[in-house]
Order: sequence, then structure tokens, then C-alpha cells
Amino acid sequence: MVYFALIPRVAGTVDEQYATTKSWTKGLQMLWATQLVDDEVNNGGFNQYFFNRSGQWAMEAIEGFRLIGVIERAEIVKAAVDQFFADAPTLRRYYQEHTLESFSESYKHTQLDRLDKRWYAAPNFHLARTEYIRRHPDEFTLPPPR
Repeated sequence: MVYFALIPRVAGTVDEQYATTKSWTKGLQMLWATQLVDDEVNNGGFNQYFFNRSGQWAMEAIEGFRLIGVIERAEIVKAAVDQFFADAPTLRRYYQEHTLESFSESYKHTQLDRLDKRWYAAPNFHLARTEYIRRHPDEFTLPPPR
């Protein structure tokens, strides 16, 4: 529920959204970044995560998974970042076009799908995140809407 309360507090360009979330507590940043990566990867894989520019929060997702003690998920996101940069010279063209056609075509030019499989097979992290929230309620005070 807290995650959904954050959505209206993030507005503007992707850079403005990022700046907003960086002003939040570590707990809220963890919640935002870990939920964002989970939603994107479960919807369309890591390729979608980076294509939609949600990958801008990848470092926060890695830190967030480490914060809640879910190291395997942190390692998968780190591997996805590494693969994204390895594929970037080829993907750049498709990502810059930013059309439905270029999005579909980009899947043919990346190895990110192997990390999707690791993501889907990894243990669930939601309980660890919920336990962290319950132990640190002071980190989850909502910021005012923008």
C-alpha cells in the first residue's frame, strides 16, 4: 500500500522523478526501486526495465535488496546492469527510437533474457521487505505530494 501512495508523489520527467526519489529516506527508496524492478521484469523482462528507463533506479534496487538482506536479487540486478552495458552499443539505436516496433526488435539484440529466467526462479523477497518495513517504520513516512 505504501508503494501505491508514492506514485502520485513522483511526477515530471524521468530525471525529475529520479531527483524526487533521491530525496526520500533509504526505506522509501528501497521500496520504490525494488517494486519498480519487480513490476517491470515480471511484465516484460529486464529489457523492458531498461527500455522504459526504469533502470535509472537499478543502483537503488541493488542497494535496496542488500538493505533487506536479499543478496541473490541484488546480484541479479547487478548482472542485468552489466549485461545492459555490454549490449548498449547495439541497443542504443532501438532505445533512442523508443517506438513499439523498436522495443519489440530490441529483444533480438540482448542477452538480458537469461537474467529474466534467474529473476523468475529466485526466492520471493516480499516477506523480507515487509519485515524490514515493520522493523523500521520511521523510514516509511510519506513525503508530501509534489
